[in-house]
Amino acid sequence: MIDVRVPKMGMSTVEVDIMSIHVTVGQEVAAEEPLVEIESEKVTFEVTAGCAGIVREILVREGDVCEVGDVLMRVEPGA
Repeated sequence: MIDVRVPKMGMSTVEVDIMSIHVTVGQEVAAEEPLVEIESEKVTFEVTAGCAGIVREILVREGDVCEVGDVLMRVEPGA
């Protein structure tokens, strides 16, 4: 399983808001496909899949506040 995490988005960014989730559990995704849109004080950013696979678990909901490094979802590679 690959953990999809909130990326580091600058020195001062500690928290992000989950704006929208583009996938569902069980959905097949391609490498670099947008999975979730996050927003900090300074930027809106799409977190993409690091590999092709199947979304097995989504750990956040729209409107949640997460910290840099938090796991957003898990993708089973090559499934």
